[in-house]
Amino acid sequence: MPNEEHVSPEAPGGAEVTFVNRFTVLGPAEEFEEVFDRTSAFMARQPGFVRHTLLREVDDPARYVNLAVWRDRDSFRRAVGHPDFVPHATALRSLSLSENGLYAARLSRPAADGTDRPVRTGS
Repeated sequence: MPNEEHVSPEAPGGAEVTFVNRFTVLGPAEEFEEVFDRTSAFMARQPGFVRHTLLREVDDPARYVNLAVWRDRDSFRRAVGHPDFVPHATALRSLSLSENGLYAARLSRPAADGTDRPVRTGS
């Protein structure tokens, strides 16, 4: 129900997580995007992958953010631990600097129309 608060259990590995990766691209943006596209295709085939969005900063086109949603922490860990992921990570590291983290949703708010309340997740 969209107007109710929702609380999800914080069971280890059991709740949906979002991997946030901020990149500063050191070389041609087109090359980075091609490598990232191949990495994205690999991840999309991994169990537990939900979706991702690659964003490029409007005012600084060398900066990108990847938001990758996973069914749970364990699915994410298995994917990045897969031996076939190593060449993807190596290629991205050769083209960029990155800072990342794994996040659990805490608050989500739809557009304001006067009836909706924020949806809280987690405890």
